[in-house]
Amino acid sequence: MVCVAGYEVPTPKYMRVLNTVRERIENGAYLPGTSLPSENTLAKEFAVARPTVLKALSILRQDGWIESQQGKGHFVRGRPSAAGVSPQYAREALYLDETVATEILHVGPVLASPRIAASLHIPEGTPVYERRRRTVSEFGPVDLVSTFVPVDIAVGTDIIKPAEIAGNLLDHIHQARGFRGDYVIERLTARRVTAEEAEALDVPGDEPVITTVITVYQSSGDALLSSVLVMPGSRHEIEDAYPLP
Repeated sequence: MVCVAGYEVPTPKYMRVLNTVRERIENGAYLPGTSLPSENTLAKEFAVARPTVLKALSILRQDGWIESQQGKGHFVRGRPSAAGVSPQYAREALYLDETVATEILHVGPVLASPRIAASLHIPEGTPVYERRRRTVSEFGPVDLVSTFVPVDIAVGTDIIKPAEIAGNLLDHIHQARGFRGDYVIERLTARRVTAEEAEALDVPGDEPVITTVITVYQSSGDALLSSVLVMPGSRHEIEDAYPLP
């Protein structure tokens, strides 16, 4: 881990193992029914610790790419028939639901805070483009979403335009710049609302909020964007459903 102004910058070594193994399955280097190299062999190839390999293999197994047999190793299943579904709150941060009323609060360059710098793997104070909006209902503001995109990725896309963007921000980046998101790292915390957030959300200054930082990465590990979703605790309840392994 590298620290930026007190924040730990994630170094997802396991994702390098995961992505490479998955790519090898997709391109036929690892055929369905065949065994994967041993955990120790993969650890040596990628110069990582064995627990890092185990974490990557565990996710691949959860997602249906491989299966594990006690005492025999890991075996290729092939591409899963269906990908996992991201939770609703994550979709809210990355997609614009045209059936829901939103208000643009700010579009333009800002200096990366310590938290955003850590998520995007850039120095604190680096200029980034921010798109900040809030969802509103007949009862008032619902949530805040602030999306931060490195300048070298945002330039040349609709992200820098003040008008609302319909659909998926990642699609706009891919179509305009060719960059594709590969995986997401989320960090969810509960804290007290800031004064600026309290004003935007029309809540008391001591309101608890649920904050989710959703950072999208390319397969190389480079960050595409980071969205901060702020939800007042009194107005939201997070629910998810998923099959057990």
